[in-house]
Amino acid sequence: MIVPTTRLILLSTLIVLPAVALVPLRPGSAGIAALVVTACISLAAVDALVGAGRPRALTVETPAAVRLTQRRVTAVPLVFENSSARALIARIALLMPHGITSNQALLAAEVPSGRSSLEWPLTGAIRGERRLEELQIENSSPLGLWNIRSVRSIACELRVYPDLRDSATAALFQRTPVAGTRLFRQVGKGREFDRLRQFMPGDSYEDVYWKGTAKRGAPVVKLYQVEHSQQVYAALDCSRLSALEGRLDEYVEAALHLALCAERQGDRFGLILFSDRVHSVVEARRGPAHFRLCRDAIYNAQPRRVNPDFAEVCDSLQRKLRRRSLIVFLTCLDDALLAETFERDVVIMARRHLLLVHLMRSEESRPMFAGHPPGNLEDAYSALAGQLHWNRIRRLQLSLQNRGVRLTVLDPGRAKQQVAAAYLDVKRRQLL
Repeated sequence: MIVPTTRLILLSTLIVLPAVALVPLRPGSAGIAALVVTACISLAAVDALVGAGRPRALTVETPAAVRLTQRRVTAVPLVFENSSARALIARIALLMPHGITSNQALLAAEVPSGRSSLEWPLTGAIRGERRLEELQIENSSPLGLWNIRSVRSIACELRVYPDLRDSATAALFQRTPVAGTRLFRQVGKGREFDRLRQFMPGDSYEDVYWKGTAKRGAPVVKLYQVEHSQQVYAALDCSRLSALEGRLDEYVEAALHLALCAERQGDRFGLILFSDRVHSVVEARRGPAHFRLCRDAIYNAQPRRVNPDFAEVCDSLQRKLRRRSLIVFLTCLDDALLAETFERDVVIMARRHLLLVHLMRSEESRPMFAGHPPGNLEDAYSALAGQLHWNRIRRLQLSLQNRGVRLTVLDPGRAKQQVAAAYLDVKRRQLL
């Protein structure tokens, strides 16, 4: 596409128009005016023909994939190949996909002959996978009378990961203990076998190893140690209710934060994504490579327009997870029917595994008289609805507690700290 510049408009205004306007005033000047107009048109045509070949001399390459951190500025490299013998002045614009922003809408650069590169600052506002598919380049003709615009197809995948650079999560990346941390005494008794020894007065009879006693002819007891290699799974609900109030984004950050906590505690971490069925299961392992695998599996999780099928999910997890594990459910039970089905279907899993259920606190769910009194009748009805919702969640919490399932209501903005605190409490009490 060729667009006239301001220079061409000025040339036409200052030379062509006066020459044409002079013909009625001086009839003998028609030949000179025609010569001037022809010269200007020829000059503009030659400039356009020569300038039309400039975009073909410029090629653009982008990386196949670029990793971005949510709400952080990241430079995306653009590699240019100029096959002409001289430098080209180019104005470049990127077609930004949804969720990607930049403080630089247009970039003007001088592209030297040969291979060169420049960086474009981008910010990922929304977590997930995006694609750069189009780049627009504008070159000037040799005399500057025309702008030649061309569109280039590019293939660059932008992977926007959750931001884990806050102080609470960054401390988990350190290999040495953080200054000022406190050590807590572990209560309970480990259940991982260590060794046998002779029975001594004061030992519990429940620790007596009767088969070894029969073989040795003297009472022996089992000694246990604290288990350090347990399995922890984060189960993320990707159904329709997880799209409310950005809950899924907080659940993703909480799951990755929990993965770092499990790595720090010496446990193996796994990941489960489900909605009306189990979409993916990442087997529990350890190590930096496994954390990157979990991050790649979860960063593009998006809500689906379906209801969760807890019966199908629990049955599938019962078949896949043979070893007793800690399963941390990050789900949404605002719907009364969903809460009832979850309460019914999770009982069988609770017999084999230890379950922690986390719900995000909604803005309406609160005791009626906990805050300011209602100002009018509409506010009173809204407060009453919040009280009824709070009562239902409280009854569900007590019912699950009687079945050995712990339910916690998370505060928006503090989800990952509360999820990590619940996991560390389980470790400290050796409930698993």
